[in-house]
Amino acid sequence: MSKAAARRETRVPVALASIEEGVARTAARMPGMPAEPVALLKLIRHVAGRIHARLTARLRAHGLNESDFQTLMALFSSDAGVATPGELCQYAHESRTNMTRITDGLVARGLVLRSPSAADRRRIELRLSARGEQLVRRLLPQMFPSIDALFAPLSARDRATLRRLLARLALQLEQMDATEEGVPA
Repeated sequence: MSKAAARRETRVPVALASIEEGVARTAARMPGMPAEPVALLKLIRHVAGRIHARLTARLRAHGLNESDFQTLMALFSSDAGVATPGELCQYAHESRTNMTRITDGLVARGLVLRSPSAADRRRIELRLSARGEQLVRRLLPQMFPSIDALFAPLSARDRATLRRLLARLALQLEQMDATEEGVPA
């Protein structure tokens, strides 16, 4: 490991130190608190919050928010470039009411087209308009350098491990949701 890499490894960001200190103080006041999992959860939330803030700033320059972007990406990455509102809700983790508001706004801006399904006229299908497709194709490459920079400190092996661990947590959450239906977290 180079000296610069070693310095990066040992330097503790202020936010991380604050998280660790806060968890330690809380654990001292709450015997039985699972301190390590709580610290991990707080760290995941911190990283996700920072990523969200950076993404929000970039999207704001294009008149979008994260929900708009997730919806555009769901359509861009779908098999046939088409999705139902229910499918978009699942992809973007939005309620039906909120997805209606999101898609109404994207349709009004000319980024998404809404039409009845050819197979079942009762079903609504959404797809990117040419303008929406152009926006996604212009916006995504602008994000690649930040994504590369974020994961630069991790080796390919570290990234694979992180991906595998996060996938396990995602699966655990799905299992918890299935068994704890209606139980508040």
